[in-house]
Amino acid sequence: MHGHDRIKALKAGLFAGVLLAGFQAAAIAQPAANADDLIEVNAFTPTSVREILSSFGTSITIADRQTPEGRAFVEASFGQLKINMFFTACPPGQPGQCQGLYLLAFWPKPAERNLANLTQAAGDFNRLYEFSKAGVSVAGEPFVARYLISDFGVKRGTLRREVTNFVVLAQRFNAEVVSPPAQ
Repeated sequence: MHGHDRIKALKAGLFAGVLLAGFQAAAIAQPAANADDLIEVNAFTPTSVREILSSFGTSITIADRQTPEGRAFVEASFGQLKINMFFTACPPGQPGQCQGLYLLAFWPKPAERNLANLTQAAGDFNRLYEFSKAGVSVAGEPFVARYLISDFGVKRGTLRREVTNFVVLAQRFNAEVVSPPAQ
């Protein structure tokens, strides 16, 4: 290697070292992650769901409930909006190892809405928001639902954001389908 080539190689190595040090300093200067983004949830239980919901503070009321069959679920009330959270995909005899969480918000049958129009509006909502399921029960109650999984673990912060997104979606469903503005 000639003297000129050695200087080029030395400059390139020096530049790479400075660049690497800059990247390392930038990585160190990153703000600390939210603690919820570091905590892994490996199964859905009333306790793990309440921990997720506790981050909403006083804007939420949380209640433990049971289905008529005796299965536990959590009811979260965000003002007038109630969301039921059902534990699914539980191994037989292991209710503390559920891998699925079914979020469900429903409303009483709106007296002022025609069932066919309500069903059509829920169908239109499904086409707009494919990641959820909206519909009308056989009793005429409009509902919106979403299914979450914890297979192989999921960060608690991610679940908090999923619940937040579902609350926004349910509020939108209420405004667009259940109680739309008069035409």
